[in-house]
Amino acid sequence: MDAWNYLIILALVIYAIVRQTQKHEVVGSTRFKLALIYAGVGLVIGGFNLPTGPWGWSFLGFSLVLSAVVGLVRGRLTHVWRDPADGRVWAQGTAVTIALFVGLILAKVALGTIAYLNDISDDGGTGEVLLMIALMVGLQAEIVWRRARALGARASSRAPAAPAAP
Repeated sequence: MDAWNYLIILALVIYAIVRQTQKHEVVGSTRFKLALIYAGVGLVIGGFNLPTGPWGWSFLGFSLVLSAVVGLVRGRLTHVWRDPADGRVWAQGTAVTIALFVGLILAKVALGTIAYLNDISDDGGTGEVLLMIALMVGLQAEIVWRRARALGARASSRAPAAPAAP
């Protein structure tokens, strides 16, 4: 990867971390927005090549499973609550969910380095990393949405918030 790829990943990681630290209303229709941003940028800038050989496929499979597991865990650990004053449902990342996010990035970089140093693959790039993050963020968003829906979260921004508790 060249320097621009690293800067793109760094900018998107910083954006995601800042966004996770801010409370935001959970709205069903917009839950995949961040995942779509990551996937779109990953597809546009490229850098995803199918692996060759069993070790390359193993590394890709492990990366996908790791992204999925981290996304599911982050979805369960994200703080979700209903505001009794206005009935809206809110979510906010925690120190643990942010650490898991950063850990996933570092694990992906470590896997890429191991693959490169062992001649398993030398073509992993920014697009691949961003698609892995998109998978993680998308699964997290779905888990958070399911938890928030049980609390009365709005399906769309046009729907009124659930009535506040008396």
